[in-house]
Amino acid sequence: MNALRRQFFLSYAVIGSVMPLMTVFLREQGGFDFLQIGLAMSLMNIPMLCSPALITLLADRNVDARKILAIAYTCSSIVLSLMYFSNHIGITLALFLFHGLSFVAMIPLQDGYFFSFAETIRKRGESEVEYPQVRVWGTVGFILPSLVLFYPLSQGATAASILPCAVVFCLLSLANSRTLPSVDRPIVSEKKLPTRDALAAIFSPSARWLSIGLFFGFMAATTYYAFIGNFLDEVVGIPKRHIGLIINIGVVLEIGFTIIMPWMQKKIHLKGILVTGLFCMVVRMFLLAFFPYAWVAVAVQLCHGLEVLALFVGPVMFLNRLATDQFRNSIQGVFTMAVGGVARVVGGVTAGFIVSKFGLEGGLIHGACLATVAFLIITFLFHRIPPPEEQQEDEESGVSSTDAS
Repeated sequence: MNALRRQFFLSYAVIGSVMPLMTVFLREQGGFDFLQIGLAMSLMNIPMLCSPALITLLADRNVDARKILAIAYTCSSIVLSLMYFSNHIGITLALFLFHGLSFVAMIPLQDGYFFSFAETIRKRGESEVEYPQVRVWGTVGFILPSLVLFYPLSQGATAASILPCAVVFCLLSLANSRTLPSVDRPIVSEKKLPTRDALAAIFSPSARWLSIGLFFGFMAATTYYAFIGNFLDEVVGIPKRHIGLIINIGVVLEIGFTIIMPWMQKKIHLKGILVTGLFCMVVRMFLLAFFPYAWVAVAVQLCHGLEVLALFVGPVMFLNRLATDQFRNSIQGVFTMAVGGVARVVGGVTAGFIVSKFGLEGGLIHGACLATVAFLIITFLFHRIPPPEEQQEDEESGVSSTDAS
């Protein structure tokens, strides 16, 4: 289990190296305008339209997930190294595409691997561990690069320094992937394709509105994360060395929210966590758009933890409730492809266009409106998916899962 915790820690450290200042890097070193930044974000997410489903399909088809992870981190380290030396917009855009191809499937694959491992130890009668208890190590890993980069940025280093930092964590992730424990392999049916079963599950009546609502949520998140670095730099006027630290105030608080998530589930259920998090997302973006001050940028980080639970932790747990051993990996990849991938590609281009026409404040208002749509759909149209043990009790008592929800 320690190796799995390390894997989450190191893989999210790669994201934490790149995300806070990537668009600042593109403006500062690449000379990108806002529309080109939106295009770059979309290009990085285009592989989500095929790569997650393909890679998680391989995992469900008995290809060792640990080997897939190792190959992906190797490719990412190469691409990020080349991006560091690129000074041509076209080449940089192409590298974004290849980076996405190698990296975007890794998070759903790791999630699927965790749930496969959890199912393996459950069948062996060993003590079970809940997903938030492992996912929280990813949150801790996300914070570390901003602390590492603070000193060089304070000494005048450019935003390009995020790339060597990301490469180091890619190589450490590669090394750690060789220490991950084995999991029980699923019994493969030659007649049934896990991807097809997974796609049917995420658009089944019990999950359809969850998928549609989160589509708008991911579009809103793409708008926010693509331009928040530029907004804090150019509108609020925060020094670059402080941008990552301010963003990570919310990530530090996210650790606490992730740890108490099982308690929150008992109080307001998993759907309640999604509704609360999406509401926080709406509030955060509207406040930043209308009150672009440094103290507001700090204060709204209080919303970040619940937002992450709503978009990136809760949905993963809901999806696993729909899965069987035959498509436990694939359901994470197919959801990332069909919902997250499409939303991020469309959201990146749309956000770039909106920001180029209406400014960074306009982009945040656009994102807040999308988040509002997501909040309304999840609140009023989505009925929660009960955990397997509750579904089993309902079946035994003759009550449908929908009625029980």
